Amino acid sequence: MVRVTATLPTLRDIERAEARIRRFIPPTPLEHSTRLSEELGKDVRLKLEVFHPIRVFKIRGALNRLQTLGDSALRLGVITASSGNHGFAVAYVSRLLGVKATVCVPVNANTQKVDAILEQGAEVIQAGSGYDETYTHAREVASKRGLTFIPAFDDPEIIAGQGTCGLEMARQAPDMDSAVVAIGGGGLISGISIALKESVRGVKVFGAETFAIPSMQESLKAGRRVSVTPQKTIADGMQASTPGELTFEACRRNLDGIDLVSDEEIEDAIFDLLVKARVLAEPAGASPLAAARGPLNGKVGEKVVLVISGGNISASLLSSVLRKRAT
Repeated sequence: MVRVTATLPTLRDIERAEARIRRFIPPTPLEHSTRLSEELGKDVRLKLEVFHPIRVFKIRGALNRLQTLGDSALRLGVITASSGNHGFAVAYVSRLLGVKATVCVPVNANTQKVDAILEQGAEVIQAGSGYDETYTHAREVASKRGLTFIPAFDDPEIIAGQGTCGLEMARQAPDMDSAVVAIGGGGLISGISIALKESVRGVKVFGAETFAIPSMQESLKAGRRVSVTPQKTIADGMQASTPGELTFEACRRNLDGIDLVSDEEIEDAIFDLLVKARVLAEPAGASPLAAARGPLNGKVGEKVVLVISGGNISASLLSSVLRKRAT
C-alpha cells in the first residue's frame, strides 16, 4: 500500500490557484505546428510556457505558494533549492510581493539562470554538486535563519499552481486526446495530469524523462519511490534523483506511460523547435518532442499537446546545438 502523508490537490484546488495567479500572469498560448504535425503524422499542438515573464512554467507554482503563506512567514523571508528555474521563479515572485528571498543552487548551475536570480534581488548560495545536495543545504540554512522553505515540486500548493497549465490546455484544446510533459521532480506533470484527467474525457498523459536520471520511471516500475544515481545530462531542469512523495502518487494514479530520451535526442528537438516552430526551448522544454518522436509516437493519439515548459537555455548550449546541426 502507498502511504502519502500530505494530500494531493484536487481540481478545485487548482481552480483556486488559478484565481490567485491570474492577476499577475495571463494564460500562455497553445499553437498548432504545421511542420511538426506533418513530421509526426499527427495534429501537434505546442503549449508555450516560454511566454511567461520568466520564460518558464515555474512562475505558476511560486505565485500560488507564496500567496498562501501567512504574513509572519513572508516578513521572515523565504528560501528554496533549485537547479535554476524554480529559484528564478521564487526570486521573481518574491520581488513582486516585496519578500526577501534566498536561493540555493548547485555549484555547476547554469550561470545565466543564476544571473537571472540575482537580477531579481535574491541572495544566491552555491552549494552541492546536484539538486539533492543543494536541497539538503537549503533546508539547513532555512532552519538556522528561520526562513520558510519553498519546495520545488513536492508540495500541494506548488502542484496546484503548476496544474493551472492543465486547466488552460483543457480550455484551449478540449478535443485533445493526449499530452506529453517533461518530468524533473514531477510537479508540472502532476498538476497537469490532475487537471486534465478531471476535465478532458479519455485524455492520456505521458511523461518524458532522461536516460540519465529516470527516477520516476524506475519508481513506477518498483511500485514505490526509489533513488537513481544521476548521470551527466544537458537537461538541468530534469535532475531530481528521487521523486517526491506527492508527485510519485500523482504519477502513479494518472500517467499512461513514460518515455526516456537521450541528450542527443533532446538537442535534435531543441533545433527542430527553433527551425520548424520558431520556438526557443531549453532541454526540459524540448524533451516532450523528443519523446513523441520515440516509442511514444505509437502511444499518443492523433491530437497531441506537447508542453514546451521553458526557454531558459544557456547561450553556450544553444551555440553548440546550432554548430552541430545547422548545415
